[in-house]
Amino acid sequence: MSDGAAQDATRLRADLAALRDGAALSSLDDQALLAARGDDRTSFLQGMLTNDVARLVPGQGTYALLLTEQGRPVAELVVLALRDALWLETAAAARPRVREALERYVVADDVELEDVAACGLALRGPRARELLAAAAPAHAAAIEALGECEHVEIEHGGATHHALRTRDACVDAFHVWSADAAARDALAETLRARGACRVGDDALEVQRIVAGWARSDVDYGPQTLAAEIPSFGRAVSYRKGCYLGQEVMERVAARGHVNWLLVRLTADPASSFSAGARVKDGDDEVGRVTSVARPPDGGAAALARVRAAVAETGRRLVVEDGGGTVPVVLTTIPVQE
Repeated sequence: MSDGAAQDATRLRADLAALRDGAALSSLDDQALLAARGDDRTSFLQGMLTNDVARLVPGQGTYALLLTEQGRPVAELVVLALRDALWLETAAAARPRVREALERYVVADDVELEDVAACGLALRGPRARELLAAAAPAHAAAIEALGECEHVEIEHGGATHHALRTRDACVDAFHVWSADAAARDALAETLRARGACRVGDDALEVQRIVAGWARSDVDYGPQTLAAEIPSFGRAVSYRKGCYLGQEVMERVAARGHVNWLLVRLTADPASSFSAGARVKDGDDEVGRVTSVARPPDGGAAALARVRAAVAETGRRLVVEDGGGTVPVVLTTIPVQE
């Protein structure tokens, strides 16, 4: 291993240690906020999203999906209830299509959708709560009391920030939204001074893939059924009543299975392959690799969309990439609740 590669591996180990044992700091430039306002905002979104929005009071939130009528994901969301609005946190690339899809169904409803101008940071790991509370001591008790998807306004450096507690790639996390980059960066510096470690995108990607957390436009897209994605489980209520795409979701639930499923693949330390590579069972192509990460201790960790018939933990398959084949072991991903 070259000196540069050894340094990269050392840094990646340190970043992963911060995520799993400490507090890892990164920007939320890949996320964005959309606000729904108007007297009918709650009833409108209750009929559009997969989870129970009507039960939320200010300070609460929930995971949800926006689906097509065919049960295919438009976007994954976190819905936050404020006094005068519902905020929808989603991938930045997905915000325009979420807005377009929702506005298509606004007819006589008193609902207005608008982009929220905000800059975000993420603080992930088991020490995240402790460090955020220390950075905003006047709000420490409120931060400490937050349950998953709950949120609160906090003050730091004369600016107001909105802090959401969430679970991100199987890691306890806070997403903090600020009015501008200067306020966000000042908070980030305070967190770093108290022990948070700024981590790179490669560490976040390794954690995401090892945890089996699907990414929009990478692991799923317009041809994917939402029920194929295990990390979506927490975002769907089967008790709330009607919503867009519910008929397909209920039909899949009644049948008890899907034809395709997102799974994890692992390979030996010397192995290498790329996203898009074919997954094969003998001579039969049974899927495609969607994401690949290189953990610092070697090998490959990947996500793949495969036929449900082969989705059995411990099953040995091969990945065909560039004319060569790599043996892999499949692991199913637990449904997130």
